[in-house]
Amino acid sequence: MELAGGVYHVIARGNERRDIFRDDSDRRLYLARLAECRDRYQFGVLAFCLMPNHVHLAIERGPVALSKIILALHFYYSQKFNFRHERVGHLFQGRYNAYLVEHDRYLAALIRYIHLNPVKAGIVDCPGAYPWSSDRWYREGSGPAWLDIDRFLSLLAPTRTSASAAYRRFMGSREAESYDEVAALGRVVKGDEEFADRSMRTARLPMPAPSRWTAGSLARAASRLQGFSFERLKGPYRGRPESRARLIAAYVGGRDHAFSTAAMARCFGRDESAFAHGLRRLEDAMARDGALRRTVERIASTLRTDESEMQVRPQESEIQG
Repeated sequence: MELAGGVYHVIARGNERRDIFRDDSDRRLYLARLAECRDRYQFGVLAFCLMPNHVHLAIERGPVALSKIILALHFYYSQKFNFRHERVGHLFQGRYNAYLVEHDRYLAALIRYIHLNPVKAGIVDCPGAYPWSSDRWYREGSGPAWLDIDRFLSLLAPTRTSASAAYRRFMGSREAESYDEVAALGRVVKGDEEFADRSMRTARLPMPAPSRWTAGSLARAASRLQGFSFERLKGPYRGRPESRARLIAAYVGGRDHAFSTAAMARCFGRDESAFAHGLRRLEDAMARDGALRRTVERIASTLRTDESEMQVRPQESEIQG
C-alpha cells in the first residue's frame, strides 16, 4: 500500500536466505546507492540495519512510489554484487516486505527494533557495537546528510546533544514498547485498526480482513501438522524433533501471519532470545536443505488453506500470543 508521507518498515531478504553482503565493500556500496536514491527520489531514510542475509530500512516516502525506490536500489546493487563476485541469478528473495507504520505512535518502537536486530541475532552484545546500522549516528547526534536522524531525535529533546543522550537511555530501557507487539493488519499495516482503516481509505483500498488465526491457534495447528500435540511441544521436551517443530511453527507464524517471535515463544513457553537464535539456525538450515524447505512450505500452504476455510474455534482463539 503506497501513501506519500507514510513511514515504511522495509525488509528485504537474500534469495534462499543466503548472504547479500560478503564484505564491507558490499555494505559501503549498498549505502552509497541508498544515498543516491534518497537524493534522486526525495524520501527520508530514518534508520537502517544491514544484516548478513537481509536488510531493514525505515523509509519516509515522498512523491515517488516505494516500489520504484526499492527497484532502483536493489536492481543496481544486485548487478554490482553479481559482477564483483562473479555470480549470476537473483540476489534478493522475491519482492521485499513493507509495512506502513503508524509513526505517530510507533516510530520509536520501529527504530529500536531495527537497531536491536544484531543483538537479537547474537552478533553483538549491544547495538552500539554493530558498525552497519544507523544506531551509532543516533548515539553521536550526527551522521551523513542522507540519514534523517532529526526526524526522531527532535521528538526526544530540543537539542541534538540532549536528544542523543535521551536516545541512548531509550535504547537501554527495558520498559520501551516492543515493535513485535504492534498489531500487523493484513500484513501491510503496523498500527491500530483506526489507523489502518484511515490509511486504506486514503489509498482507496478495502480494509484487510482480520486473520482467523491467533498466535496460539496457529501454534496448535502447526504442531498438529507436524505430528505433535501442542501440549507436548509446550512441555519440557527438548529433543531435536520437538525443537524444530516449535521453530517451524514460529517461522511460518512470523513470515506468513506477522506474529512476533515473542508471541510465538510465549505460546510454547520458551525464552524469546533463545527462540530468535533458533529461528536464525532454522533459516540457515533451510538455505542448505531442500527437503526442509519443502516441509516448511507444505505446512505454510496448509495453514493458508485452513485459514480461508475455517472459523477459529473458541477454545483456540482464547490462546493468546
